[in-house]
Amino acid sequence: MAESRRYFIKTYGCQMNVYDSGRMADILAGEGYAATDTPEDADLVLLNTCHIREKAAEKVYSELGRLRLMKERAREAGREMRIAVAGCVAQAEGEEIARRAPAVDIVVGPQSYHRLPDLLRCGARAVETEFPAEDKFDHMPPPGFASRASLAQPGAPARAPSAFLTVQEGCDKFCTFCVVPYTRGAEASRPAARIVAEAEGLAAGGVKELTLLGQNVNAYHGEPPDGAWSLARLLARLSDVPGIERLRYTTSHPRDMSPD
Repeated sequence: MAESRRYFIKTYGCQMNVYDSGRMADILAGEGYAATDTPEDADLVLLNTCHIREKAAEKVYSELGRLRLMKERAREAGREMRIAVAGCVAQAEGEEIARRAPAVDIVVGPQSYHRLPDLLRCGARAVETEFPAEDKFDHMPPPGFASRASLAQPGAPARAPSAFLTVQEGCDKFCTFCVVPYTRGAEASRPAARIVAEAEGLAAGGVKELTLLGQNVNAYHGEPPDGAWSLARLLARLSDVPGIERLRYTTSHPRDMSPD
């Protein structure tokens, strides 16, 4: 039996990046990849990046320099290592990453990572940072074992009783100091039914505490075919999911606070 290809994901930044890393782990598991704890053993090293501060972006380039040397050693040993950059640095600096770090094979933004299987199969260098018309969640498997370890909050053991769940992405506020509208796009909410189904799956796996995620989570408004929802209504519905005992949410914006 052929040995599974191995992946290593390093996550920078916010809770949503932790969630996204878990979903990418599920995607890679579906492509026959298995996780490894060390980048040296990986056939694919993926950096899921943060762009909230300039220093965070420069850390990525520094790490890519180390990975370039690791990739060269792997090639000398007769093994192929591919390097992918995902997340907000990828979205903001896609072509610049390709220019500054020629060892990088794939650059993929936070709204495009569902295309990882196609990009991996293609084999060519690729920069995929468009905001696609389709919803990435329509193209991903439900959270599975691969993401249960990744979705466990930092410092918690695998299959921990707490997990993250993205319900909303993007922001329309365009605050002077903030890059989020440019890296995560316009405000978009997931259909309530799909959120509830994901919560039920996590609860069945032992999760008791959910943290709902959004760049502007209290702008949650639901999507067709479920019709208009508020964050308060969503919280009330999730509180009825058997096994879920505590709900949290982050990050909210004062403009979208409401009496309910």
